[in-house]
Amino acid sequence: MLYIRADGNTEIGMGHVMRCLSVAEAAADIDHVYPPVFITADEGCRTLIEERGFRVIVLGTDYRDMMSELWQLDPLFQKQDVLLVDSYQADSEYYLALRKLVKVACFEDMGQAYPVDLLINYNIYAPDLEKCYKEQDSESGANGRFPRKVLLGAEYMPLRKAFQEPAGYMVNDKVTNVIATTGGSDPYFAMGAFADVLSSDRTLAEQGLHLHLISGPFNRFAGELKRKCQHDEVKEWRDCKKEQSRMRGVTITIHENVKDMRSLLLESDVVITATGSTIYEVSSLGVPMIVFYFAENQRQGAEALEKLTDIVNAGCFAKNPELVADNVRETLKRCIRDKSYRELLHRQERELIDGKGARRIAEQLMRLAAETR
Repeated sequence: MLYIRADGNTEIGMGHVMRCLSVAEAAADIDHVYPPVFITADEGCRTLIEERGFRVIVLGTDYRDMMSELWQLDPLFQKQDVLLVDSYQADSEYYLALRKLVKVACFEDMGQAYPVDLLINYNIYAPDLEKCYKEQDSESGANGRFPRKVLLGAEYMPLRKAFQEPAGYMVNDKVTNVIATTGGSDPYFAMGAFADVLSSDRTLAEQGLHLHLISGPFNRFAGELKRKCQHDEVKEWRDCKKEQSRMRGVTITIHENVKDMRSLLLESDVVITATGSTIYEVSSLGVPMIVFYFAENQRQGAEALEKLTDIVNAGCFAKNPELVADNVRETLKRCIRDKSYRELLHRQERELIDGKGARRIAEQLMRLAAETR
């Protein structure tokens, strides 16, 4: 049996849960008899997981204090079970305790070695961190502080099913539709800043720009964003709530509860996104993008994209929002002026990822379950 330990809420967003759902679906395709079971600290993401067809065990604990949940986990597992953990709150002490109960796999983004059976870092910069996950000397290795096996690189990126198929995206002659997204949450109200700076630019207004703002399920600024954009019209669009207005000549649409992100992205000419899992979904389609980041765990992704491609890293919004917003505006104007630049980004992004990562991870987890300790 595969168990998955992940949380999602307004503080940490939905990235952990979303990538685990991709692995869960791939695992369920392999083993139709015993689908994965999710374990969460609270009710924050229960509905989302159950809507995807998976059972959820809610512990009723504080997601920031994972050691306190161990007594509840102990009775759940049998000898050959595997637990996949996806949490920045988990530490080596937690993993060492878990391994006494079950075989353990984890997602990791920062180059921190953990004492697990299988460690997965699917980021494009992960191969550069390989030495961080290996025993540096015999003494440290004897203490069991390193993973037994690692899976590194974008070939293990667990894309959602919707992004695993070829897209056939074509670069348009003119930039009209631009998407801005911050993932499940928007901790620093970046959407408001982008709406302001892009709607006040004459070039963009003359372009007839249509700016699509994705308001995630944990966006605590959702109401403020609507007030800022002065929306007075509400319509149903596809399978999501849409509100549309004009700010200084730029049409702005706010999308909530988006169920078909793939179709929305395929209709866009440029995507402005924080460097979470969205960068891999956008890359799989080949839609030209501009990236920025909020936190340290996103910085490496932004810098790796800047190094490996011609994608512009607009910087850290948490530290310098005005500079990031200005960088986004100027890069968007470059995209408008230069179709060949957008075509270059399209080709480079498509080469980053093949969409088979979730299946590869699921297969490795099944092999781990079959191993004898």
